[in-house]
Amino acid sequence: MEAAHNDLLQQIARLSETYANLADRLGQAAKQLQDSGLPPSDSLLQEVATYSRNFATVQKQALELNKSAIAPGEIASLKDIQNLVQTAAASEGKAEIRDAALKVIDRVLAIAHREQSDFAPLQSVHAKARELQRAISESTPTQLHSDAESLVSGKHPVAAVLALVEQQDKLDDEQWVFLEETVSAAFGKQIAVAISRGKLTIAEMVKAAPAKVEPAFKPAPEPKISAEPLPEVIIIPSGNVAPKQVAVAPQIQILESPAPSVPMHEVIIVPSVEVPQSLQTTGSGNIVFGAPREIQQVPVEGALGIKVLVHIQGIGDRTFGAQEYAGSKGRGLRVEGFQINIDPPIPGLNVEYMAHVEGVGDTPWIGEGELAGFRGQAKRIEGFAVRLSGQQADKYDVFYSAHIQNIGDTDVSSNGEYCGTRGKALRIEGIKVWIAPSASSQTATPVGLKVLAHIQGIGDRTFSDREYAGTKAQGRRVEGFQIKIEPPVAGLNLQYMAHVEGVGDTAWISEGELAGFRGKAKRIEGFAARLTGPQADKYDVFYTAHIQNVGDTPVTANGQYCGTRGKGLRVEGISVWVEPKA
Repeated sequence: MEAAHNDLLQQIARLSETYANLADRLGQAAKQLQDSGLPPSDSLLQEVATYSRNFATVQKQALELNKSAIAPGEIASLKDIQNLVQTAAASEGKAEIRDAALKVIDRVLAIAHREQSDFAPLQSVHAKARELQRAISESTPTQLHSDAESLVSGKHPVAAVLALVEQQDKLDDEQWVFLEETVSAAFGKQIAVAISRGKLTIAEMVKAAPAKVEPAFKPAPEPKISAEPLPEVIIIPSGNVAPKQVAVAPQIQILESPAPSVPMHEVIIVPSVEVPQSLQTTGSGNIVFGAPREIQQVPVEGALGIKVLVHIQGIGDRTFGAQEYAGSKGRGLRVEGFQINIDPPIPGLNVEYMAHVEGVGDTPWIGEGELAGFRGQAKRIEGFAVRLSGQQADKYDVFYSAHIQNIGDTDVSSNGEYCGTRGKALRIEGIKVWIAPSASSQTATPVGLKVLAHIQGIGDRTFSDREYAGTKAQGRRVEGFQIKIEPPVAGLNLQYMAHVEGVGDTAWISEGELAGFRGKAKRIEGFAARLTGPQADKYDVFYTAHIQNVGDTPVTANGQYCGTRGKGLRVEGISVWVEPKA
């Protein structure tokens, strides 16, 4: 297309040069006609007619080439045509850069650690890549995102990570040093070291999985989804408002899809009213009165009582209980210190903790009731760990997680594992801590899942574990999915990957993240899921898929690949569930 634009610009230049003095000669002919009645010569009239035909041809080509909605009458001059073509050529160049930048980001998101699926420095790179992906995807053709060109040229730190991983053996020493310094400055030395040691790779293929585990029962028949359009929305005005003039702009949030077997009823929107506190909870999971509330985490059976004090920037000390979120979200406020107490005390059981503090580094392990961090010094907590001690310690596990700047909620850590970052200057904005009886003394609890599938022509739909998430006999591809343990189970996390059309295998990602894409019309061709965390060895995760021209696959488990590669066959639906081991 760039050649077509250039050719058209050359035609415009030749047209301008060929008829450079036509206006002057027409002016003279007009004066002669006015002064003496002498008509223009036949040759001049023929030249004007030829110019008019050439102008109309160039005008038509410009409008067709750029698929413009502008009417021909709005392009009144040769200069107008030239400006239109030049603007379109510039926009097309920007669109090509935009597409190339998105391809770079897709490759970056496919980078995986060979040994650690939750390698924190790589997660930071992925978080930045997703942020750029959203921003560049939302940019218009005429407003190219400021980072797109640097991604394509390889100068952006995210692109530098990809270059080091993909081209290790092809880079000379000078190139390597430059890229390594760029990556270290943006994401820390640890990821540069991991790349140099060959720990990172592009996840093109999933390695051989362990032997298949057969479930103890057969999955229930899958319900079908109807693709019929939703009923219309009815808007009811209040009191004296004329119906045809109603303007209602409420904030509406769909928390989950109704069960596929339940008919969808009309949605009625009425002017807002004060809702009594007693009406905040309703009998339906799909209706919320008033502002949406945070879903409360289900208490862990047998959990001990603890008190968590956090010192929050600009707020001061606040005290919370076990499993309560201690801190703030969405306000950019750092946690500057914390202390933990078992309350009421348990004889023979103590809690210890440490923190990584801005400008200080790791603190020593300290006993309960002492402050980890500082008051009044404006120093952020960047990470922490908690462990149990005493004669009763082997009968309990301590679990904890954090909400981190630019990253979000971490996976659950336990029993002295480090939770957070080091060397990235990222603040912790809140923590959760709880203590529960050791899993060795408990039977495995049932695990529920929520599975979101992004379906061609339908969009996002949410299903439960064992439910069929997708369509059958409609030819609709699953374009993305995400899975989440709901309610959360302490010490148990879920990861999954997908094989995506035109992309290949994605990296293993954590629960709640989307595997695949929205709005790119790319089919999922296969996937896998696995469990992680201290409780993972007590459960199996099972899954199946319905594949174009193949049908239902056998039940697959624990990281085995389910689907096809290289055959161009879409996944039309999936089922996923978790069971305690026998």
